[in-house]
Amino acid sequence: MIIGLTGSYCSGKDTAADYIVEKHGFTHYSLSDIIRESMKEEGIEPTRENLIVFGTNLRAQNGNGVLAKKAMSKMQDNQNYCITSIRHPDEINEFRNRKDFILINVDAPQNVRFERMRKRSRDGDPETLEKFVEFEKKESQSEGSGQQLVKCAEMADITFINDADDIAALNAKIEDLLAEISNRLKRQNV
Repeated sequence: MIIGLTGSYCSGKDTAADYIVEKHGFTHYSLSDIIRESMKEEGIEPTRENLIVFGTNLRAQNGNGVLAKKAMSKMQDNQNYCITSIRHPDEINEFRNRKDFILINVDAPQNVRFERMRKRSRDGDPETLEKFVEFEKKESQSEGSGQQLVKCAEMADITFINDADDIAALNAKIEDLLAEISNRLKRQNV
C-alpha cells in the first residue's frame, strides 16, 4: 500500500508520516528529499525558496511527474510506503498507476499552522502571518510545473483535519484514518 500525504504548509504531514512509519513499519519517502538530493549534487543550498525553484525547474525539464517516478523507482513490491511532499497533480497521477495508492489531504486551520511553524522555528520560515499567507499563495499555482497544492487537495481520496494540540489525540485520529484506508482498499479488492 502507498499512502500519499499532501496538504497545506505546517499541517502535520511529516508528523503523521513519522507515526505511520514508527507504529506500522511503513517506509517513508519525501519528494522534497528527492529534490534535496539533486540540489546537493549540484551544490545548491536547500533553503525553502531554493527547493521551490529547483523543484519547479526539475518538473519543467523532466515532466511534472518526475519526483513520483523517482520515488517509485526505489519501491519494492509487497511493502508499504508513506509518501510526503506531493505538490503537483501529475505526481498524483503517476502514483495512481498503482491500485494500492490512496491520497490523503492533511489540513488544519491557518492560525494553527502558523503557530506550529513559529514553534518549530526553522530557518527561512516566514516571520509574520502576512508572509505566511504570501508563502502559501506561491505553493498554490493552478498550472505549469510549480506547486499546485489546491489542485492536489481537490484530488485527495480523504481529507484529514489535523487540529489536535495533543499528540496522543493526533495518534488516535491517525489510527482511525488507517482503519478507514484499509477498509477502502478492501472494498476495492486491493
